[in-house]
Amino acid sequence: MYDSNPRDPDDVHREYKDRLDAAESALDRGDHGRAADHYRAAADAREQLGQIQGVDYSTRVQELRRIADRAEKGDRIERVDNGASGGNNNSHHDHDEDDAGGGEGDDRRSEFREVIESFIIDTDTTWDDIGGLEDTKTELRQTIALGAVGQKPHAVQEAQSALLFGPPGTGKTLLAKAVANEMNATFFSVKLGSLLSKWYGESSQKITALFDVAKELSPSVIFLDEVDALTTSRGGSSDDASRRVLNTILSELSSLNNNESFTFVLANTNTPWDLDFAIRRRFPKRKLVPLPDVSACTKITCVHTTEGGVSFEGDPQAHVPSELRPKVSRASTVPEAIGQACHEQGYTGSDIAALAQRVTTRMVHRVNPGLADKADENLTALSDESLEVAPICPDETRAAINATSASLSQEDLTRFHEWDEQYGTG
Repeated sequence: MYDSNPRDPDDVHREYKDRLDAAESALDRGDHGRAADHYRAAADAREQLGQIQGVDYSTRVQELRRIADRAEKGDRIERVDNGASGGNNNSHHDHDEDDAGGGEGDDRRSEFREVIESFIIDTDTTWDDIGGLEDTKTELRQTIALGAVGQKPHAVQEAQSALLFGPPGTGKTLLAKAVANEMNATFFSVKLGSLLSKWYGESSQKITALFDVAKELSPSVIFLDEVDALTTSRGGSSDDASRRVLNTILSELSSLNNNESFTFVLANTNTPWDLDFAIRRRFPKRKLVPLPDVSACTKITCVHTTEGGVSFEGDPQAHVPSELRPKVSRASTVPEAIGQACHEQGYTGSDIAALAQRVTTRMVHRVNPGLADKADENLTALSDESLEVAPICPDETRAAINATSASLSQEDLTRFHEWDEQYGTG
């Protein structure tokens, strides 16, 4: 029996949302009994809100009570969106409930599937395309192979998710593409912001659809790019839509090892310190992708120069500024000299790619002096033109190195290594 003096509906709505948040936090901690208590309290608040508004929320109330019973038993449950209608909204339907049962629900599911299928991309990236990172590549291959083996003792389990963190431009996206290509898997490249919706429930339904389609097209790799965009501390300033997406992702990640199909989830972040405990716990493997070593710097240089159809002329040491020559005295080829210089400068992989582009562009304009004038002509006709190329001169390489600065400071690098020492998995 509720109080004859009804409470303010906004207060009841707020209590409903707070109880759902508390229930999800309890699930993240593994406290199923406390989660069940909060779900039942949310059901009570929902029922009271309906009485105040004169709205029938019985379907949602019954659903919450069923979820509470399942949580108490320790069963896996689907996360519950907390965007109930509240306050003075007289709508007789929740925005986050599926009115389906008919064609409209089928149409929405079809729309969600189209969105998810738009994330599927083809990749031909191989392990050999990635300079260095041998330990990381080996560990990813071991993780995937062990996770995919169907017949193994219960005690022998392997994670089906991994978090790649580190400075921008160090090859995290390339690693994800290589994983998908080498295991001949369907590759979903997901920008998490594209899953957000202003309508309650749609964001979570898209996430659920993503994992459902991935299971259907197994083996699959889901690459969650810049996962920190959604996983800043849930006690912070993240909005409701981001929080709902995060909670649904956490639920789906928890269920990966229970599926017969094989789906591997790779997440990428350039700011690992923004991640909260719940997301760290769902990624038991957390690998720092560091700046490239000398060998990797040389490999990246080759990929963007000699392996791409250009060559160098002159002494290797002559291609680097004079102050760097003592560091490259043992280089026998120009790419080796450039690679050693790039490592000495603390360049990321993307810094090296930018350097190579500057070098080749200087050569192209030297050999094709009239190229700029052709921009004033019919650009369509240029598609039939061909460029002249020549070996890259030492002064062109030196000028490009002098024009390229490292994108990261030593303080930035120190912060990554400190987080790795605290939360990384080696």
